Amino acid sequence: MQTRIAIPAVLAVVMASGAADANGRSPAAALPVAPAPSFDAARAEIPSGAPRSSGGGDVIAEAERWLGSRNMTGRGGPWCAHFASYVLERTGRRPLANGMASSALSYGRRLSEPKVGALAVVSTRIGHAAHVGFVAGVHADGSIDLVSGNWGRRVSDAPVARRSVVAFVDVM
Repeated sequence: MQTRIAIPAVLAVVMASGAADANGRSPAAALPVAPAPSFDAARAEIPSGAPRSSGGGDVIAEAERWLGSRNMTGRGGPWCAHFASYVLERTGRRPLANGMASSALSYGRRLSEPKVGALAVVSTRIGHAAHVGFVAGVHADGSIDLVSGNWGRRVSDAPVARRSVVAFVDVM
């Protein structure tokens, strides 16, 4: 039987430790993580005729190009911010200031609502900026589809509740 650990719990461990082993892996890398679920049902909530990649289409297209891939950034340790920088650079934008998810908070103009192509900074249970990715879709209930690196140790597309998002940041 496989033990399942919620992503926020893993993120809290990674953020609290700040450590990495000799290979650049975080201590949380050894923890069993629930596999990324299928998101076909979540995507079905997006109204037909509302393009999933409208607005920040080039950013989303580049990010989605890597879905399922392991860390391609060449950086060890937690790599969600490195993936965001990788995508931003490949689409002609400046990278984040550093490899921390919190660096996305000062990247650009804060948005009051989610916008496809914007950065979304996700919090832990105690409110720290612990993960960053790109808004790939917005649902009627306010939840978003987030394409990000290092989610289940891969580039993944995951539904994220609005209450888990610290900030939306424009990349334009």
